[in-house]
Amino acid sequence: MGRETKKIDAKGRFFLSSKLKETMGKELVVTNSLDVGYLCVYTREHFDNIKAQIKGFDSLKKQVRMMKRAIIGEAEDVTVDSQGRVSVSAELWDRIGAAPGCEICLFADDGKIDICTKDHYDHEDHDLSQLEGLESLYSVEGL
Repeated sequence: MGRETKKIDAKGRFFLSSKLKETMGKELVVTNSLDVGYLCVYTREHFDNIKAQIKGFDSLKKQVRMMKRAIIGEAEDVTVDSQGRVSVSAELWDRIGAAPGCEICLFADDGKIDICTKDHYDHEDHDLSQLEGLESLYSVEGL
């Protein structure tokens, strides 16, 4: 849990913490997110489950075809190197406005890491009270 801030090196790589290396493994998939300004890093197993779900959607719908191209078509297999670095293509970094030397934020969640630039995160609205229908997502009293 928690946000980690990293810096993209000159070769387009970032370091995973030892905790994330342990939970995510060595074989990962990086692709676009459904959220603007974010990339997602998945474990191979998690990505295969997502891919199977997307492939089950009705391809006659334009939104489904767009999602397939954006999520599956842009996906890159990556390997965590011995030093814990993950290399991401310039094309995917460009999607979120990131480049070598840029600070990025990592948010881990059970087989997935969301990545955005620190600048993007600092300018996002984090006021959860403004999200419509949030109450219907949880059932724990007092939350």
